[in-house]
Amino acid sequence: MIYDFGDEFLVVCPKCSGMAKVTPVPVDSEKMNTKLFAPRNLVCFHCVHRQHWQGSEIGIGASVDWYFRLPLWLQISCCGETLWAYSEKHLDFLEDYVGAKLRERTPNTNKSLASRLPQWIKSRKNRDEVLKCLKRLRTKLH
Repeated sequence: MIYDFGDEFLVVCPKCSGMAKVTPVPVDSEKMNTKLFAPRNLVCFHCVHRQHWQGSEIGIGASVDWYFRLPLWLQISCCGETLWAYSEKHLDFLEDYVGAKLRERTPNTNKSLASRLPQWIKSRKNRDEVLKCLKRLRTKLH
């Protein structure tokens, strides 16, 4: 599920436009709601800009992080759409899914992230282009 990728976001720093990371401040409880709404820290790798988030509302989905609503570092134009990933872990998932030669469907599992990916990402005709774009996104990590 998309929540599996909500523990880390690579974003564009609001101060220097470099790569920054949004991560949760550790909490004692293992409840999902507590994890989702745990305080978050933003730290830039370039200018060392820092911000702290502690709120009660988040926005899940789209090409921004859920907390600060900053643009994702890992996004690129692809097949006339915007291809994005929250983090390296999310990028790994997308590469594995798009690159798979056989995708087995499990009935009645509309809750899985794979089932909710846009059709243009899942389309066989776009596979090569999407994989190329994912590879370009990976180069932005280093």
